[in-house]
Amino acid sequence: QGLAIIYNQYHRLGSNQGTHEAERALFQPLFTTSFLIEHFMRSNDWFGAEALLTTSASSKTALGLAMVAKNLSPAIKRIGLTSEGNKAFVETSGLYDEVIVYDDLKQVDAGQPIVSVDFAGNGRLLSDIHAHWGDGLKHSALVGATHVEERGGADDMQGPKPELFFAPTAAETLMKDIGPAAFRAQVDEQFAAFVKGASAYLTIEDVTGADALQTAYISMLSNAVAPSRGLMCHMD
Repeated sequence: QGLAIIYNQYHRLGSNQGTHEAERALFQPLFTTSFLIEHFMRSNDWFGAEALLTTSASSKTALGLAMVAKNLSPAIKRIGLTSEGNKAFVETSGLYDEVIVYDDLKQVDAGQPIVSVDFAGNGRLLSDIHAHWGDGLKHSALVGATHVEERGGADDMQGPKPELFFAPTAAETLMKDIGPAAFRAQVDEQFAAFVKGASAYLTIEDVTGADALQTAYISMLSNAVAPSRGLMCHMD
């Protein structure tokens, strides 16, 4: 009970929501964060920006954010930054208007004002984003850290000071504004659309037994599991 509301609730799916159960299990824990980031940006008129830039564009939270933005803020261009190896997957998702590999960041038009949502935690990359856009970067949000080994090196950046986006606080604020039922209904509507689309680019793989689970876990830690693979682990 000491945890934030977002981490301390049960949600009944209902008898008509049994399809794509694996996709729901894989994506739902992080999707609410995706929804809340878009709501935060939209509530602030996207800080005057015309485009959304996300790092780690193949990550689950980034994919969710791109879809919610596509649905609820279609005028905002969606630009995904990713590795060369994940570029094809990100493009296949169809959730981004433009997909750029990290080494080609400077080729992106810096004349268009943007907001940045950093899921990578790579200080050097974030510094490059700030340097490339300067005052054209209208807001810099920090969410997660997929590149934990490179989270340093982001001192004295140009443009706005990066701000941590904390989903539990955002969720509690929105629930107070519209009520828990309306909040859940809005998230569920977007999540249902996301799951339906995700089944087209995600391959579900069932992993059974402790040894297989351990192997899968180590592979995940080693960044050897492609984002197109969804691993459902079973102990029996």
